Amino acid sequence: MKPKILVLGSTGKLGVKLLNFCKKKNINIFCITCFKNSKLLNIQSKKYNIKNFFKLNDVSQSNKFKLFLEKNKIDIIYFLDYGYKSIIYANIFLKHNKKSIIAIANKEMIIAGGETLIDKILKSNNKFIPLDSEHFSLSNIDLINDNIKKIYITASGGPFYFKKNIDFEKVSLSNVLAHPKWKMGINNSIDSSNFINKILEIYELSIIYKINLSKIDFLISQHAYVHSVVIRKDNVVSLNCFNNDMLIALVNPLVKFYPFINLKIKQLFLDDNILKLEKFNDKRFKINKYLKSLKRLSPHNQIIFMILNNIAQKKYLSREIKYNEILDFIMTNLKKNTKTVLFKSINDRLEFINSIEKKYDS
Repeated sequence: MKPKILVLGSTGKLGVKLLNFCKKKNINIFCITCFKNSKLLNIQSKKYNIKNFFKLNDVSQSNKFKLFLEKNKIDIIYFLDYGYKSIIYANIFLKHNKKSIIAIANKEMIIAGGETLIDKILKSNNKFIPLDSEHFSLSNIDLINDNIKKIYITASGGPFYFKKNIDFEKVSLSNVLAHPKWKMGINNSIDSSNFINKILEIYELSIIYKINLSKIDFLISQHAYVHSVVIRKDNVVSLNCFNNDMLIALVNPLVKFYPFINLKIKQLFLDDNILKLEKFNDKRFKINKYLKSLKRLSPHNQIIFMILNNIAQKKYLSREIKYNEILDFIMTNLKKNTKTVLFKSINDRLEFINSIEKKYDS
């Protein structure tokens, strides 16, 4: 039986990559969505013969997509989009689908949904596959908090870490977006340049695998071949490595239905250089100043951090603040939120997020 595959965010970098692969392997896609790139969405629907497609920044089409989720049994759903609001669609999906595969590359969605979302996926008898390379590298390891001494995820260093003479007060937007290894969207590129992406991924790891934040940190791996390091309490150390090709993670959900998929990835030659790891110790990055406090944030303050980061990015892109003021803006506003918030449902989380956005995004 051919699976029904739904891809949210088909017009992004990962979505384009996945659809091209599926075309080559004669794998049919049942439905695709974009947020606003309707031109590319229309091209994809014709090129790949996809009859169901929705532009989600259109209220009418968003409502039609919600009805679509209620009426159709989906075997694999990919969240390759950006932003927390996709938990609205995930919430509907989980009410009507069991024994499906839910593959998520959207870290904002995971942080916004938190353990509420992860528990709901598992309790509804669905399988969850995280697609961020760091978290995917841990997906086949039996991670139990009490048995873990330390977990490190890795960062490649972005555009600035290995360029020690760069003055962050003078960098241009083009400098910030010039990642030496990957082409990413603007938001992810900014996060990668100042290491905010590592903070978000630390929160994500803690949520997915229920590991204490105090046990999670990050290291620099310039070649991005080592994606995570696990140190168990029995002092056994695991390095989790693979070529930095997102197809490795993207194809994984398909294997249940297409077990003979042949993914041809040229293996890199293992040597001391490719496995080299180093401690993050560059004081130019303001994340150094705030790292300890960020790793103590409660779940609701993690959400506020994420929202404030999105607001800070908008302010930076509109030149209201400078690049090197992004972290300061976030932390100044974050200090004003000390009240404990308990979430019983995804709707609780959405109401909380809406209230925070109204408070700051004006």
